[in-house]
Amino acid sequence: MSQKKIFRKDNLQTKSLVKASKEVAINAVRQSKALDLTITYIENDAIYEEHPDGTVTLKKRVEKKETPILLTKGMIFHAK
Repeated sequence: MSQKKIFRKDNLQTKSLVKASKEVAINAVRQSKALDLTITYIENDAIYEEHPDGTVTLKKRVEKKETPILLTKGMIFHAK
């Protein structure tokens, strides 16, 4: 069975932006560690801080909230 080919005009641009953002994030973490700075990140619905000595502390739990409206593909938003 053949796979459906998804056609999007901006597919190449999206892929290049995702690739660039991953590289930038990796470089930022590497530089922060080199400068002995604290790195903050979200993992498993919690905010953690990684200190220069390698210890990781839980900063806060993140609560997931339900959206008040149902969003569907193709919706048009109007700014007020």
